[in-house]
Amino acid sequence: MKKIDINKKWKGISLEQYLKERYPTKEARRRFEEGFNRLSLGYAIFQARKKRGLTQAGLAKKISTTQSEIARIEGGDQNMTTEKLNKIAKALDKKLEISLK
Repeated sequence: MKKIDINKKWKGISLEQYLKERYPTKEARRRFEEGFNRLSLGYAIFQARKKRGLTQAGLAKKISTTQSEIARIEGGDQNMTTEKLNKIAKALDKKLEISLK
C-alpha cells in the first residue's frame, strides 16, 4: 500500500497541519485514525478481491458469510476479528501480516 507523506504541502498546508486543525482533540484524532485504518484495510481487501476476479458474493461464499458483510468490510464499516481476516486472506491466496508501529 502506498505511504502518505503527511508533511508534504498541498495548497500551503501539510496533511499533518490539516489533521490537527480538523481533529483538534486527541479523541477526535483517535476516532479518525481508527476509521482510516478500517478503510485502508477494506480497500486492500477490495483490491485483492478484484485482482483475483472475485465478486463480493464470490468472496462471501468462500468464507461462509454474506455479500453485505463483505461490502461493509470493504467500506471500512465493519470491525473484524483476526479469525475473519485470516479467512479472507486465505480465500484471496494472501498471507495475513499484522504489525504494530
